Amino acid sequence: MKFKNYINVLVLIFVLIGCKQKGKNHAVANKDCIEKIIKTDDSLGTIRNHECEKISLSQTISNYANSLNNLDFTGCPEQFKTAFKNHEQAWRNIMALTNNYPELRGEMHDLFDTIETGKDSAAFKHLLKNIWDTWVIIEKEIK
Repeated sequence: MKFKNYINVLVLIFVLIGCKQKGKNHAVANKDCIEKIIKTDDSLGTIRNHECEKISLSQTISNYANSLNNLDFTGCPEQFKTAFKNHEQAWRNIMALTNNYPELRGEMHDLFDTIETGKDSAAFKHLLKNIWDTWVIIEKEIK
């Protein structure tokens, strides 16, 4: 009888070790996925910031948001994925205002400065704040 209990204890220990190891592997996969997404977003952001030198700001934002939508979040935590989807939507929401400026060309932050000081300042600041607020949530999910 004692031998059977000893075997049960060993089996339980191996199961617990296996579960702990699986959790570590899952954590590594989450970290790798997050790093891949952040690195890709950084590259997409560089493109976004300069693409509006040649095409409209709204088309630039649309291209960026579509690229975010196409990212592969396999292996990422669900909260991180949700945070990124909310960030993508915040970018899409600002297009309702940037559609009013089809002729503007230049680096994105310069264009934002122009709009921020114009007739649409209050609405623009609100929409831009939403973009930054959604990014703060992403940063929290990274940690």
